[in-house]
Amino acid sequence: MNKLFDFFGGRKTTFALILFVSLVAILFLDKCNFDQFSNLVIWIFGTYCVGNGIEYVGKGLKKK
Repeated sequence: MNKLFDFFGGRKTTFALILFVSLVAILFLDKCNFDQFSNLVIWIFGTYCVGNGIEYVGKGLKKK
């Protein structure tokens, strides 16, 4: 599993891509409309950004 994480750039990136691909499949299967799709993509991207921000702040506080 670590090789997969390293290939995509990390654990959070891998799961964000998996969620995005799942959402694209749900959109094409007409299980949601584009408004729902875009809202969920915003949540995935936002969660990814917040996770990275918390990680970097934690690493910065850990060094001191």
